[in-house]
Amino acid sequence: MDFSEYQVHHRFYEKTVATIEALYPAPQDLCFVCVQHAFLPTLKFLSAIDDQVAAIVPKGSSSKCNPDVVAQFSERFGGRMHGNITRAALADPAFAVAWLRRVTQGRPFAILEYGGYFAPAATAISRDPDLGPRLVGFVEGTENGIKGSDDGGTPGYQSVVSQLHHPVVSKSRSRIKAIMDIEIGPAIVYATDTIFRRNLGCSLRHWRGRSGVIGLGGIGKGVLQTLASENRQPDVFDTDPAVMAELSVRGNRVVSQRQVLQSSDLLFLNTGSCFLARSPELLDRLKDNVVIVLCTSGDVEAGVPQLVANGHLELCIAESTADIAVYKMHSGKRVRILLACDGVGQAPNMSLEDGSSSPANLMSDMEFYALGKYLGSAECRLVPGEIHNSPQTLEDPILQHWLNEFYPSCVASDEHSGTVQREHPVAETIPPGRRVPKPAGVLWQPELEEV
Repeated sequence: MDFSEYQVHHRFYEKTVATIEALYPAPQDLCFVCVQHAFLPTLKFLSAIDDQVAAIVPKGSSSKCNPDVVAQFSERFGGRMHGNITRAALADPAFAVAWLRRVTQGRPFAILEYGGYFAPAATAISRDPDLGPRLVGFVEGTENGIKGSDDGGTPGYQSVVSQLHHPVVSKSRSRIKAIMDIEIGPAIVYATDTIFRRNLGCSLRHWRGRSGVIGLGGIGKGVLQTLASENRQPDVFDTDPAVMAELSVRGNRVVSQRQVLQSSDLLFLNTGSCFLARSPELLDRLKDNVVIVLCTSGDVEAGVPQLVANGHLELCIAESTADIAVYKMHSGKRVRILLACDGVGQAPNMSLEDGSSSPANLMSDMEFYALGKYLGSAECRLVPGEIHNSPQTLEDPILQHWLNEFYPSCVASDEHSGTVQREHPVAETIPPGRRVPKPAGVLWQPELEEV
């Protein structure tokens, strides 16, 4: 792998890996089975821990959009790259156990994944007489992977954890994940603009319809802030009254769910709850030809596969493009869903080779690695059969190395020698209440016209 264009990235990985190995010494043959996105930064991260990677399963949401990146993964990792393994395959306990036995080759291992692919088979894996003694634990990177889908069709780790003989670590609510999420909302809007330009012949800045956002978690707030940055205020709704109160106090256009659905020509969904599939009557409230943007994958967001299977939506192949799927409802109205021609639908930033283009992604990658090493070390004190948060003591050195490399001006200076002191704790280098500075780069600030 040529890191010449990513020298800072490589240096961050190299130094952080060395620190983690010193803090959490684990068996030398400890390896990782990874379900990760097909993004270029992920390729570089996995290359940095090359010998410890037993197998890579690229997530379908990003691999479908980035075949060139998948090809680079395959070239780099050869037989350790398993692009043909699907979520359905890993959900089958017999297949998952047999496959893990083959790829881990008798070594101790941790499962590091985004999306809960292994959750349905986790009990069989944890209790298997061969895999169980070698498995050190599971690390899950998403809230959906922990909770599962609200329609019950896709179980998450919380539904099986009590049956496991191993700990599960959720990094979905870690401080590092929260920093990474800051950039995902803007990346979704940026990618949506690209799709509009390519398919509709105009940019979002010239889009004259009304926009709405349902679900104002970390990613949804990023979408809202990006849309509002040019004085275009979308209608917003969240089921959490505290979120609604906060948004109201901050001057946002807080309305009912019904109003968002009925008024939006462009609708961003960030609920992760399959709420349209659970209440298909809500489809009748949508405007004809509304454009829907899924901020997570369509099977756990709107429930697109369920809506199709139950006959509520029908794909109009002749009217669709690779980027925008057109679906017809019973009423004859049409719904346009970005990246949903596969009958599932994905977040638009999945179509970008580098995800959100944020250096914060590097921290999230290293948190996966650090948690895997921690689970395999004698330092681990996590109780089996429970879901644990990422320990802050583990996050601190990752944050520190990241600041050292990307924002050295944040690090305290020695007034006498003029040298930068790079060993101070992160808490001393970031004033209370201040965010880690937002990386400069590819963040798009849309110039949207006010309606």
